[in-house]
Amino acid sequence: MGIMSLINLFKKTSLFLLKCQEQVITMQLSFFLNKNKKFLKHNSNGCSVVVNVKNQEKKEQLNNEIKQILKQYKNDSNLLIDYIIKHKTKVFKLSNAKKCLEIIGEEPGLIPAYKGYKAFIFNLVIFKKISFKTDTMFILDDKNIDIYYLIQQFHRWYFMNNGFPGFDMKSQILLKQINKGNEDSIIAKLKPNDIADLQNAIARDVESITFVEQYARETAGSKKALEKIKDGAGASI
Repeated sequence: MGIMSLINLFKKTSLFLLKCQEQVITMQLSFFLNKNKKFLKHNSNGCSVVVNVKNQEKKEQLNNEIKQILKQYKNDSNLLIDYIIKHKTKVFKLSNAKKCLEIIGEEPGLIPAYKGYKAFIFNLVIFKKISFKTDTMFILDDKNIDIYYLIQQFHRWYFMNNGFPGFDMKSQILLKQINKGNEDSIIAKLKPNDIADLQNAIARDVESITFVEQYARETAGSKKALEKIKDGAGASI
């Protein structure tokens, strides 16, 4: 095969790959935005997603570790919170946490580290102090903690602590923008690196939701838990 033929073949395969990637992003976004659908199919129109074997093995290992932790602590929210604190992540319990966080576009649970203007607003509203930096933390309601939502957030935190991407400030801000709607117009303006960051953030959420659903199926009282998850009730605490 001549050099020009190779170049043309490379162009064709590149375009095909880009088309597949676009379809995957659309599926993942639809999955995340539609809280009543909890399974993500990894192929569309004949395109298949090539999964990094090492990454997949690492994910399975971490999922098993989380299951062991949950078994050890008997799904007790207080013990899980103690575990998080012991591993150098602060946990704050606030009265009306959901309402307080809504003001700054956040939700209860894992709050990744921020800096700059975002951190300034966060510190001013939540902690009544002036600072342009925040550490990774959990902010939870001081009363009603939904154990399955906490497990989902714990899963995200555990993956973050084990080096998985998608939790940096830029990725999380992009994810929140997409979650508000108008995803097509937002994605159209993104650079390839931004799309990759967004994919990582979406993947971590998809993985955590999938884990909770599978875990609920495997544990006692799973029928009720599954109903809560499917109804979106597990998305708030």
